Amino acid sequence: MRRRSAQYWLWVNSRLPGRNHEETLEDGTQIEVQARINPQGMTQVFVGVHRPSAQMRVEEFYDRTLREPLAQALEWGLDRARDIITGTACFKAPHKIQTTLGPLIQDECALALRRMDMSEEERRSLKARDAWTEYLSAKEAMLALMRSARVDANAWETQTRRLREAIDRRASLARVCFGD
Repeated sequence: MRRRSAQYWLWVNSRLPGRNHEETLEDGTQIEVQARINPQGMTQVFVGVHRPSAQMRVEEFYDRTLREPLAQALEWGLDRARDIITGTACFKAPHKIQTTLGPLIQDECALALRRMDMSEEERRSLKARDAWTEYLSAKEAMLALMRSARVDANAWETQTRRLREAIDRRASLARVCFGD
């Protein structure tokens, strides 16, 4: 049974008829494409790519054009799924505006949905990016202290600890990501 993301549950509407295409590739990767026309006449496409373990890799949905034939929309969805699988897709879905799990999202429900929607690769990438940003910030703060004529001992100790922790975090994430 496939594990579904929040995007799938936002997409689902059993009252709208549509067409489906499912296929399983040689390596076990599952592709699911659904196309439908909403009550306003807009053709909509859902694209799902799942790992052989049925774990969600990507689930996205798109509004296409007015009265686009469902067969054409399904073909577009299959091309999009193939792009995702081959890794050549650089498109970011417009409903995934926030790219960090930082303090930008205050609502706990929205934050939980965003976490559910992220793949393990996205989580690692965000952690690595956050670690790099913290390292650069700690390094700049330490350099500013080093350039100062007078430095408080507590401020020096605090910034030294912050820089060490940032370096340790980056090294730890590198070990996890690259298996060092």
